[in-house]
Order: sequence, then C-alpha cells, then structure tokens
Amino acid sequence: MDILTLISCLFLLTAISSAINHKFLHLPMTIGIMIMAFIFSLILFISDYSISFFSGYHFAKDILSDLDFPKLLLNGALAFLLFAGSLHIKLAELWKAKFNVASLAILGTLICIFTLGSAFWLLFYLAPISIPFIWCLILGSILAPTDPVAIINMLGRLGLPDRLQAIFAGESLFNDGIALLAFSTLITIATTGIYPSAAGLSLVFIQEVFGSGILGAITALIIIYIMKRINHDEIMILFSLALAAGTFALAGHLHMSGPIAVVVSGLLMGDYLQKRPNKEDHDTVTGFWHVIDEILNTSLFLLIGLEIMIIPFHPQTLLISLLCIPFLILSRFIAIGISGAVLLYKDSNRRGLISILTWGGLRGGISLAIALSLPDGELKSDILIITYVCVIFTIIVQGLTMEKVINYFYKLNKK
Repeated sequence: MDILTLISCLFLLTAISSAINHKFLHLPMTIGIMIMAFIFSLILFISDYSISFFSGYHFAKDILSDLDFPKLLLNGALAFLLFAGSLHIKLAELWKAKFNVASLAILGTLICIFTLGSAFWLLFYLAPISIPFIWCLILGSILAPTDPVAIINMLGRLGLPDRLQAIFAGESLFNDGIALLAFSTLITIATTGIYPSAAGLSLVFIQEVFGSGILGAITALIIIYIMKRINHDEIMILFSLALAAGTFALAGHLHMSGPIAVVVSGLLMGDYLQKRPNKEDHDTVTGFWHVIDEILNTSLFLLIGLEIMIIPFHPQTLLISLLCIPFLILSRFIAIGISGAVLLYKDSNRRGLISILTWGGLRGGISLAIALSLPDGELKSDILIITYVCVIFTIIVQGLTMEKVINYFYKLNKK
C-alpha cells in the first residue's frame, strides 16, 4: 500500500471517529477516538467471518505494518508531540520546581522500573511462566514512564494550579528520556550478556541527560536569536518546525536523548514566545503547533486502538496483565513517595498531591511503541499483551476519572 493511501485511510478513520465522538459519545477527544478504533477493529474482525471477498484483519494488519508504528512514533512524531507539549509549559513555574521534577523524572522512574520489574517477576513465578528477571526489568522500563502526550492532553482540560501543572507535565516530558536510556541498557544486557561498568553508565547518563539538555538549549537559543530579528509569521513557524525536527535528529546522530533535547528546546521557545511583546506572534506560532498537536494526537490514539488487531492475546498472559494493573499503580505510588519526599513535605495538601500524581500516571503510545520495537522472540508477545492492557486501562479508566479525583482533593482549595 502506497504512503498516500495509508495517510488517507488514517485521516479518514480519524475524522470519522472524531465526528462520532463529538456527536454521540462526548468523551475527551483522544479517548473517544481510541474507543471508536476498538469498534472499527471489531467490525474488521467480524468482516473476516461474514464477508468472503474482504479480510478486515489483513487490511488492518497491512496498514499497521506499513506504517511501522514504533518507528513512526519514536523516530518521527514524538519530536513534534514533545515540542508542541513543552511550548505551553510555564518555564518560570517549572524552574521553581526543578529539583522536584528532576527527582521525580530520574529517581522516580528508576524506582518504578525496579518495583515494577520485581512485581512482574513475582507474578510470572506464581503463574508459573519462566521469564528471567532482566526481562521483567525491561517490561518495567517500558511501563515506568508516564506518557507526556496523554498527560498534557489531560492537563489542558482539567485546570490544575500552575505549580502542579508544571510538576506534572515536567515529569512526564523528561522521564521518557530516562526510561529509554534504561530500556536500551537493559535490552543490551539481556541480548548480549554484557554488563556495562559503573563508569560507563555514568558517562552515558551524563551524555544522555545533561548533554541532551545543553544541546536543546543551544539549538533553541540560535533559533530564538534569528527569530528576534524577524517579524514574519510564516518564517517563524518554519523556524520552529526546523527547531523541533532538527534538534531531535541531531541528538540522535550525536547519540544523545532526542526527547530530552527537544523538550528543552520547546520550553525555551515557549518562554520566548510568551514574553514576546507582540502577542499575535505568540498566538500564530502556538496556534499552528496546537493544530499539529491535535492532528498527531488523534492519529496516535487511533493507531493505539487499531493495534488490538495485531496483538496476539493469550488467556494466561491476559489474566496476568489484569493482575499487573494494581502493581502498576502501587509502584507509581512508591516511586512518588520516595522521589518526591521534599515536594510532599512542603505541600499543604500532601494526600491530594500524592493521589493526583499517582492516579494521573497515564501510559500511552510511547510504552506501546517501545514494546513493539522489541526483537522478535517468545517473550515479545507476553510483554506486548501486558503493555497494551496497562496502557488501555490507564488511558480509559484513569484518564476519565482524573477530573473527579482532582475535584475531590482540591475542591477546598478552589473556594
């Protein structure tokens, strides 16, 4: 199937899903589209048994395999999604909470990986399914990071206090880079049996985290320097596109973290646009990125829903997946409690803060893309099932109930 046909099918399904959700379901757009994708998948599945001249399963499989979801997201759309999300974060509020965000994104993610990996190992041991502990940690690294695409979309409609929004969004934007670093290290150990030295890991960490941040700051400052001397909307938009794509690509060539680099560049660009005297310039550029964000967001969640057609479900692993959900929430709770100790100590509503940060830990397309990128093997299908079930649960159940959780804990603060 040629690329134009693929894009046409994707946009058509997204548009139809959006219209049906807007007219009948009245759910948040991304969640409504994902549910509609499930319905499309069911229709295509039924067509295999009721229509002899059309195979819905093979049609969906052709689309998804030709699009190559992991490569499309991790090496393409992710740069624009992260950049668009970081544009709207108030840098001043994020800077005030920099130590809390760093602790949650780095220490919290590593704690979550270990606690999740240990829980998965215990569940597989009791099943009994023989999976080495290193692969349980790999599964933990896939599910540990919260998804910035899902979270920023959620924050846009909930009206949290600026400080809490900055902490929430900042953690989700930066923990992807940490989790991807942990995943690449663990998958190297699992497939080669070679354990890197502590010095080697430290150098990689410094390069991936601090080096990537410096790279993102440099590229952003260069583009901002140019944009200060330009007062032309279309050219500013083109430079912002070049900044997002170029920073992500350059980070990859330098063996740095593309997600961290593009987030830093987006934060600096957003801060510059917010402070620009001409408010119309800010509205034009951010308006363009809002449209890009919505198109990629809705298409991404449609693909998440359609992926159910090609994931091989097994009853035993499906049961383990459902049992993993409480551990997913518990590990998030433990990670926040330890890594956010200072944050919780200073907050006047500790119970509300830890509840919101725990329940708001949505997983999304990034976790699914990482799982799909695993090398083929007998463990891949089990990891895929668990990842998919956890992603769907957090997006639908936690995403739809998050507003009630916030209202319950922060109602007094709003009066």
